[in-house]
Amino acid sequence: MSLKKVITFQFILFFSFCINAQNYEFGEVSKEELLEEAYATDSSAVAAYLYKYRKTYYIYNSNAGLSLVTEIHERVKIYSNEGFSYATKVVNLSRSSSDSESISKVKGSTYTMENGKVVESKLEKDGIFKSEYSKSLNQVKLTMPNVKVGSVLEYRYKIISPYIQSIDEFRFQEEVPIKKLKASMSIFDYFKFNQRQKGFLLLNPQTKREMNTQVGTHDVVTTYNLKNIPALKDESFVSNIDNYRSGVNFEIVSLQIPGQIFENYAQSWEDVVKTIYESNSFGSELNKKNYFEEELDAELDGIAGDDARMEKVLEFVKRKIKWNKKQGVGTDEGVKKAYKNHSGNSGDINLILVSALKHAGLNASPIILSTRDNGVQLFPTLNGFNYVIAGIKDGDKYKVLDATEDYSAVNVLPLRDLNWFGRAINEDGTAQLVDLMPKNRSLETTMLELKINDDGSVEGSNKQRFSEHYAMLLREKYKASTEEKYIEDLEKQYSGIEISDFNIADNDEPVKPLSQSFELYWEDGVEDVGDKLYFSPLFYLATDESPFKSKKREFPIDFGYPWEDRFLVKIKCPEGYKVESLPENTRFALPNGIGSFMFKISFAENVLQLSSSITMKNALIKSEYYDALREFYRQIIEKQAEKVVLSKV
Repeated sequence: MSLKKVITFQFILFFSFCINAQNYEFGEVSKEELLEEAYATDSSAVAAYLYKYRKTYYIYNSNAGLSLVTEIHERVKIYSNEGFSYATKVVNLSRSSSDSESISKVKGSTYTMENGKVVESKLEKDGIFKSEYSKSLNQVKLTMPNVKVGSVLEYRYKIISPYIQSIDEFRFQEEVPIKKLKASMSIFDYFKFNQRQKGFLLLNPQTKREMNTQVGTHDVVTTYNLKNIPALKDESFVSNIDNYRSGVNFEIVSLQIPGQIFENYAQSWEDVVKTIYESNSFGSELNKKNYFEEELDAELDGIAGDDARMEKVLEFVKRKIKWNKKQGVGTDEGVKKAYKNHSGNSGDINLILVSALKHAGLNASPIILSTRDNGVQLFPTLNGFNYVIAGIKDGDKYKVLDATEDYSAVNVLPLRDLNWFGRAINEDGTAQLVDLMPKNRSLETTMLELKINDDGSVEGSNKQRFSEHYAMLLREKYKASTEEKYIEDLEKQYSGIEISDFNIADNDEPVKPLSQSFELYWEDGVEDVGDKLYFSPLFYLATDESPFKSKKREFPIDFGYPWEDRFLVKIKCPEGYKVESLPENTRFALPNGIGSFMFKISFAENVLQLSSSITMKNALIKSEYYDALREFYRQIIEKQAEKVVLSKV
């Protein structure tokens, strides 16, 4: 019996919950708020929430049974044109084939100062837009009227949900500051919930039990009161900022009604995996293969060895079915239809890949995961997985494959897949945790052979070789552009050098490293002052800006994959000059060997040679190393900026 029916049969009383008095009454916007030109503690803020209120609770009536209600009231200040995005509030409403969430009691106003008076512009029906966003979501947009720099926006609404076991995350941090926040969750005493906090704010919730006299039992009320919440600002190398947003998740565990059977609703990851595997869009689709067998057998004819057969199957599936850019842990239209139409979602394509690998005699399994934009899942939920790839057992590890992208390869997954861990599903329905983070370093090797001319210009050749994820990403970039535009972008990236004789090799062979080369001319490559020449031995390849500008960081640094950049430079200096000074050789490293830098330079017979490298051995670096990493980059930039000085003999 469902939770909703249990409640309906047990109780015919009317549930009534009193709304707590709000600190900010709707419409009471002050002149001080309207005249405020910047947020007091963050002058860079384009907008701010002056007040953010949420109350979630349950109601009961004899017709609908038990429902989950969420009341929202928010007041937003706009400080600049960049803050106009906050003039539209987007409300997502879950839906299914049989039921859906609804929005009601919508009220909104924009307040502006005109001739020293507060002017109110009310939200009308023509500013409320409703649409079907996807199969599982309706969407309502509230577009506030007459918004200007300096305006204060205010809206409130109520969401009524039939999905009483699913409580949206309480979100306590936004991309702009919040001056005051109040939130509460009222849970009927017979429910048992887990509350899981996330983020770095000290929430200090207050919990109390309040008597519900109409029902004759208690409500457990958890209240949060927060002030001056800083903006959650995205930083370089963060996979998904939502993973670190302060908030609370509520997970239903059980229901115990006196005199009734104990109902346990807690799910384990094993329960979730079993549910996915037994769904019509997953497990049964894996067993279908007669639609591709004949064509695949022809492709595999004469191909020996597991690695070769694996690569052949991956390329076969990539060629036969193109990704329609839709994600899914299961199929959309079914594997046969996707194969026939040469198009499908990620579930269609990668379940076909698993079946094809098995047909080729390989020990393949589907691996379900949460993509980066879906976040790292903290507790078991069906929504936690939104994607599937293929894995081949290799000892106690897995080789991983994804056929949605043209330039992916074995163990070189699209970046969206690299979200810590997935779960491989065995044929008996059990699952095994799989580490998705790459272990092989992506390597970029650059070889420069240059000549400094008497007039200070520089000419020569640039040869580069890219492997692993470096190669995949560069192939995708080249494919998405014309060669003319690609070269133009390179010239801009490399400080305005002139490129000729451009060549790219092995671009359509993902199993091989990618190579590109070109001739170059740089008119202002060397600084000529008097009888001396000054130049950085890395020229346009020197790093001149650190990606780590914040003084403090609470998030891990997520590079996505380990990497190494190598530089081999050979420079022929002009006749009649001698070396007056060279940068000193150096080598330094991050703690525990997670990264290193090497710089070695020499001069002989009018030729200067440099060997240098930057290595990052870990894809994911803990925030506790941030200060060291920031200093590491500062030293690299300083070293690469040092000049070679040549003087006339």
